[in-house]
Amino acid sequence: MRALVVGAGIGGLVAARALRRAGLEVLVLEAHTYPGGLAGSFYHRGFRLDAGATLLSGFAPGGPLALIAEALGVRFPVEPLPEGFPLMAVHLPRGEVVRPVGREAEREAQRDFFGPQVLPFWAWQEARAKALLALAPRLPWPPEREEFPRLLTLLPRLLPLLPDLFLKAVHRAPQDPHFLRFLDAQLLIASQAEAKRTYALYAALALDLPHMGPALVPGGVGRVAEALAEDLPVRYKAKAERLLLNLLKGNRAFGVEVAYGGRRREEREVVEADLFVLDVPLAPLLGLPLRAPKDAWGAFVVHGVLPFRAPPPYFRQNARERPFAFLSLRPEGEKTAFALSLHTPLALWEGLSREEYGALKARWGGMALSLGEALLPGLREAEFLLFGTPRTYARFAGRAWVGGFPQTHPFRFPRVRPFPNVFRVGEGAFPGQSVPAAALSGLRAARLALEALGLASSEGEAQPSCPPFP
Repeated sequence: MRALVVGAGIGGLVAARALRRAGLEVLVLEAHTYPGGLAGSFYHRGFRLDAGATLLSGFAPGGPLALIAEALGVRFPVEPLPEGFPLMAVHLPRGEVVRPVGREAEREAQRDFFGPQVLPFWAWQEARAKALLALAPRLPWPPEREEFPRLLTLLPRLLPLLPDLFLKAVHRAPQDPHFLRFLDAQLLIASQAEAKRTYALYAALALDLPHMGPALVPGGVGRVAEALAEDLPVRYKAKAERLLLNLLKGNRAFGVEVAYGGRRREEREVVEADLFVLDVPLAPLLGLPLRAPKDAWGAFVVHGVLPFRAPPPYFRQNARERPFAFLSLRPEGEKTAFALSLHTPLALWEGLSREEYGALKARWGGMALSLGEALLPGLREAEFLLFGTPRTYARFAGRAWVGGFPQTHPFRFPRVRPFPNVFRVGEGAFPGQSVPAAALSGLRAARLALEALGLASSEGEAQPSCPPFP
């Protein structure tokens, strides 16, 4: 039995390892020269820079990545941050508030900055986040037909959470304009939508990032993908161009057309398999146009390396003016690699001539560096600067928008199983954006595939040849 995984992102790699541990023959196809996708790291002038994700969490006992490490026998090369560590500094018009690791430390920081009226909000957030984290590894959403029995067994634990599926985060928050700006800034990072549009239940989990086991990754976030890819058969510079379906057998997939090499991609073949896991958008594989959600965001990113070691906090956000700027720092010896990102409207970058595109890129680059300098003076002293736009993401990631679906309601996710033997993973599948979420999507896809093959029970319990799923 052969499984073909298209895309060596976090979700695809987790699914690949789970399927291989269950005894399947596995092959992974990756269009780039490194694993991880938008959670990978690339080289420039001898330095490693993060392609997308920079802030990593989920390693606390019982956290998503801790569970996956145990289930799949992976050792992630990370350095957990201790309680009280200043994880993130958010710069607001009235000053700076720090988000430390640990609930008590954060509540104290929040009370000191915003006042005691915010404490009930954080009590609500903690309760909802803990409930969701307990459910997340087994929660099937949107449920495939075979998953309805599992969803029904979870219903008693879901019922208390239902009101927050339909309320927006802003309705749970104190109506302090400074706190609401803080909330907007945090949720734009984690849910791609502000507090008035993010549904409350997702916001509660997104805001729990400092308490899920945040960690630094020496050498970049891509080291996590590299740990997952270790010992897996991965073909790099192998771009999947078309998914082949057998209409006479109920639209079952039987192969993928693959092009190898660089831009010219002269060598081609059809790779056949029995089941398929897609960590890339489905539409282009079917010859259909890929359309961004109308409310999706693009990213403008500046990468560079500073000739000095920056102090913590290693994550800083400028929310004093719009667009908000998010600065990620990774000290390596006496230097610091950084990524500075801003949300940008996708429509702004469409239909431009080369000259217009160059001028717009320069304008946004100047604005980004000004916002970044307010977070870390000396940013312009970088040994080099790389600028990325939605066009850059379209070229290297196959789509212009980042962050998956804006989390405005829980009914936006597509089916995980679009065809009988095809399964989707990644930030476009439930539970959405972030490395832990993508990893959980891979675990769910593997479980569904193994259930379909009779190698796991409908309750997700492993047969003797199957790895134990959390």
